[in-house]
Amino acid sequence: MAGVGTTTQWIRLAIGLLQGVALLMLYQASEQKAWPATDGFAFAPLATVATFVPLIVISALGHLRLQTLLAWTVIATLLCAGLAAYDIFRDPISVVAAAPVPRVVPSWIMWWSLAVVLFIVHTLTISGEGDRKLIASYPTHFDIAWKHSVQFVLAVCFVSLLWGLLFLGGELFRLIKIEYLADLIKRKTFAIPVTALALSYAIHVTDVRASIVRGARTLALILLSWLLPLMALLGAAFVVALLFTGLDPLWSTRRATSILLIAAAALIFLVNAAYQDGRSETQAAAILRYTSRLAAIVLASLVGVAAYGLMLRIAQYGWTPERITALACVVVAAYYGVGYFLAALRLSTSMAWIEPTNIFTSFAIVGVLFVLRTPIADPARISVADQLSRLEAGMVTPEHFDFGFLRYQAGRYGRQALEQLAAQTQGPQASVIAARASQALRAKGPWEVARAALQPPTTPAQRALHITVISPSGATLPESFVKQDWNAFQPRWKLPNCLISDLQCEAILTDLDGDGQPEILLFNSPTGTAAAFKKRAADESWNYLGNVANANCPGVRDALRADHFEIVEPTLKEITAKGQRLRISTDCVPAPGAK
Repeated sequence: MAGVGTTTQWIRLAIGLLQGVALLMLYQASEQKAWPATDGFAFAPLATVATFVPLIVISALGHLRLQTLLAWTVIATLLCAGLAAYDIFRDPISVVAAAPVPRVVPSWIMWWSLAVVLFIVHTLTISGEGDRKLIASYPTHFDIAWKHSVQFVLAVCFVSLLWGLLFLGGELFRLIKIEYLADLIKRKTFAIPVTALALSYAIHVTDVRASIVRGARTLALILLSWLLPLMALLGAAFVVALLFTGLDPLWSTRRATSILLIAAAALIFLVNAAYQDGRSETQAAAILRYTSRLAAIVLASLVGVAAYGLMLRIAQYGWTPERITALACVVVAAYYGVGYFLAALRLSTSMAWIEPTNIFTSFAIVGVLFVLRTPIADPARISVADQLSRLEAGMVTPEHFDFGFLRYQAGRYGRQALEQLAAQTQGPQASVIAARASQALRAKGPWEVARAALQPPTTPAQRALHITVISPSGATLPESFVKQDWNAFQPRWKLPNCLISDLQCEAILTDLDGDGQPEILLFNSPTGTAAAFKKRAADESWNYLGNVANANCPGVRDALRADHFEIVEPTLKEITAKGQRLRISTDCVPAPGAK
């Protein structure tokens, strides 16, 4: 393995500075809405490559031969660019303030998945290079993996302290009215390159001071290992308690699988903290060896219960992205559970089968994350197909089908499915399905889809029954108003409920603008939203004019029902600006004679 010297230090610092400049340029493009920030298929790959690949090269310098380093850099670049581009493809639109906006930054789960995949592959690559094997020995894997983990934590702490001191220095100078430093550290042109440069320097220092990193790792693992007996006993007590309580209380929580998997992850981590690299000089105390075996048995039990509960939910309600992700976690946990359980059954004092289990499972984690973040097993694609099949088979009714999931949680696949459902004309309840799908496509936010799901689309006949004309006496609503598709109106919250649900309204027909044609005033009954509507002569359609203020003031509804009202000029004059009338909407005033 090549040494890590002064030349490597300067190369690492240069790469860190170049990374900072690249990230700064991407940030400025984003702020200025300039290319590549206007194209998600360009910006997302560039952002992920600029974030991860320089760190990989900095970490690998001095530990990989040049040809291996170049090959790994190319592979990492392709991984970052490919997975980021697909993440934009699968969900190209995000909703910001009820408005659709093209997405240019990968989702947080894509960043997390990339970080895990790159960390594992990077560790396997450097370990193999160190042992000159395709798959290195377990002690080498353990040493490199924990070295990189501790390096990352120490580097983040170093950068955080650096910025803490810079902010403190800025405040010191501000005390004497010198603002330059405080203003400088707030500028992205300074902050981004300095952060990248500091991170590269921290990685270099922790690399050349490997003994310090190893000492910090050893101390942390020794402390953590003594938490294993507590967690193993808690887990064992829980498994025993299940024999008496049964599984029903577990499923009633609706979050049992996630908690079981978190507990399983804690056991896996603590068992490894106790086992460490398996060498004789790091062999754990007797109590830790015994509780490691107990923890392995408990782990297998927890994973089995989690898998059973997840399968029940899937059988009842079908696939969702969350359940597919949970299944992936169960699969990974099962690899650990089976391997550790077999290791615990061995008669030897050492649970040596932990070693091949950890190495094999690391490959499984990379494979699982890769297929989840590509079309192979995209959770959104699988979930949409499954939910549509359940709807077509009648396993779920249109009233209980989650159209909001298709619109806002399933990306491209969900929106394409909604468009197909909206155009559907054949099959059981095709008209209802098409109407609800159309509502979901027109919705401005998830809340509108949720509200529409509570109430089927209102028909003209239902509207006519829901609305009572209180003035003039004996009048009826125009047929064109009743037949207009108010279900398509956005935003729906502006409308009185009788137009879009089965609630009641009262109506007044009166000429507000003096053109000889009556406008319609609708009032939720007994109180609530009130709005005015005007007929357009061109196409017989009705326009929403606006909200009717003070309709819920004391005594107003009674006066309207008694036909005690008149058309008057505004109390206050109005302002016009850019063709818009600015009206003053006054609050309720006391009734005549009231004190």
